[in-house]
Amino acid sequence: MDFLLDHKKTIIAGFILTAIILAAAAVTGDGLDASLLIGESTRWLHVMSGIIWIGLLYYFNFVQVPSLGGVTAETKADLFKEGSIVRRALHWFRFGAMFTLLFGLILAWGLYKNGGGAAFSVDIMIGMTFGIIMWANVTFIIWPNQQKVIGMVEATAEEKAAAGKKALLASRTNTLLSIPMLLTMVTSAHGSLF
Repeated sequence: MDFLLDHKKTIIAGFILTAIILAAAAVTGDGLDASLLIGESTRWLHVMSGIIWIGLLYYFNFVQVPSLGGVTAETKADLFKEGSIVRRALHWFRFGAMFTLLFGLILAWGLYKNGGGAAFSVDIMIGMTFGIIMWANVTFIIWPNQQKVIGMVEATAEEKAAAGKKALLASRTNTLLSIPMLLTMVTSAHGSLF
């Protein structure tokens, strides 16, 4: 059970357990062919990346940002330095967004390839649109501004304050969009709304 004491070993063990389950499904011969395995693996990676991304979005908006409001400048400096929890969370946040979009686009391509435009429900189109807007907010607004706030990019105190506000508004926009996005992404595969 020592692997549970190291987060990297725990993650590896989770992937090994997943591989065992997939192998067991393949051995039973219950229709797990290569194309289904690839499609379902992509969907699983899309959902897994999305959980990381949206989980950290909620962490930032409901835990970190409210907690940092009363913190001194010296404490913030410690929290923002290299290797800090803030930088690690932002790293996983960015990559969660990037991989969610990547695997989502692969899934969309597969839908189109197998059914043309008719394969896209209104639900999935709404979810995809919100997801792409959210990814663009992370990539083009939140991350560039957060780099100033946490000191990765030189900025004056006024520039940091302005950057923080821009990043916060984009993050809150993503929080707002995430709620209907999650609904439409789930309903697209489990009983469409439209």
